[in-house]
Amino acid sequence: MGRYKTAIPPSFWVKACNAQPRLQRLAILYGGLFLVVSVIITWMTPGLAYGAKGVVGGDFLAFYTAGDMTLQGRALEAYEFEAFDTALQTRVDNEHLGMMWQYPPVMFLPTGALALIPYKLSLWLWIVSTGAFFAWALNRILKSVAPDRGDRRMAIAIILASPLGLMVATSGQISLLTGALLMLAVFRPRQDWLLAGLAAGLLTIKPQLGVLIPLVYLIAGAWRAFAVAAGTALILHAVSILAFGPESLSAFLGAVLRLQSDVAGSGTHTPPVNMTTLFAQLRFWEVPSSFAMAAHLTLAAGVVASVIWFWHRHARDENRAIELMAVVGAGSLLVTPYAYAYEMIALTPAAIWLGFRPGRLKEVAIGVLIAGWLILTLRDFLPLDAIFQMPFLISLSVFVLIIWARGGAVKGPTNPALS
Repeated sequence: MGRYKTAIPPSFWVKACNAQPRLQRLAILYGGLFLVVSVIITWMTPGLAYGAKGVVGGDFLAFYTAGDMTLQGRALEAYEFEAFDTALQTRVDNEHLGMMWQYPPVMFLPTGALALIPYKLSLWLWIVSTGAFFAWALNRILKSVAPDRGDRRMAIAIILASPLGLMVATSGQISLLTGALLMLAVFRPRQDWLLAGLAAGLLTIKPQLGVLIPLVYLIAGAWRAFAVAAGTALILHAVSILAFGPESLSAFLGAVLRLQSDVAGSGTHTPPVNMTTLFAQLRFWEVPSSFAMAAHLTLAAGVVASVIWFWHRHARDENRAIELMAVVGAGSLLVTPYAYAYEMIALTPAAIWLGFRPGRLKEVAIGVLIAGWLILTLRDFLPLDAIFQMPFLISLSVFVLIIWARGGAVKGPTNPALS
């Protein structure tokens, strides 16, 4: 194994590989039971409050409230913190909510539909539907490396039952949808240009996750995907402006500026914990905002340069499609200064690449997957975030590993770690 040789005897890895199927099924069972218990607690909890600070559905309360305000003809008031907080408090009397609404106006349309049905039913419809779309997108991508349907089902189940998938489900966030769109947008954009472009255009509902997409399209020469993405985004947001008026755009931009001011300033509504960024890590250490932002932009520039270099070298190699997708997913979490841990579902392509990657780094890949799983599972029970924010540390480590371990393109199933 050359420079990757370790003192661990080969028999250890043989035993570890033999134990993998049992560990995988145990992980899926744990995730399944966790979701079942979550559903039971959701329906048994009177009202929407968990104790003093918890909320049934977590951040889904913000989506549902914005949707309800839309049905009342008060959509643009959601961009005003006081008005939005007052609307939230009508459902959960909790002074610790601190939620803000900063999605583009087009998001009032789907959230309005969600608010047509009772809250708890809407919550689980949201989780199941976004999870189903994520599973469909992942299955489509996995076909390139796992022709066997059983292997694909096992991989999808493991990822959905992982701390990444459960984190999104319990937070009530949109990340399963946006994570699927990000994967589709950068998976073979020259070959699957129509689907990639549509996904990229739809991803503008959360633009901070797609900042690398135009760049990689230009590098790959994916002109048709670029055109479809631009057309989709223009149509999507034009419809919302027609529905809510041109003032909706200025209201949205004002909310974004207030969000940026809060992130870079006091962090009253966006505390620098549970984030994936260097800026948040430094702010957690109480480093002055100006220095933290400068350091973050320096790292972001390095990430962008690495993505450019990686895609320039390999963009036309179809065998590296998942590796290319992985570097964009991991890089997206590091470029923006504002990204919470539930966005780490964007690391799914990296997990696929690590799990199905053949060659000399397979043992390291398996170790990385297991370590990441354990860290995210135990971080709520152990003071793992006391010094380093684990989401940032994991996101940075995965990105560095992908860039460092370049080579060994995934061409097909080779005793995969995920199947």
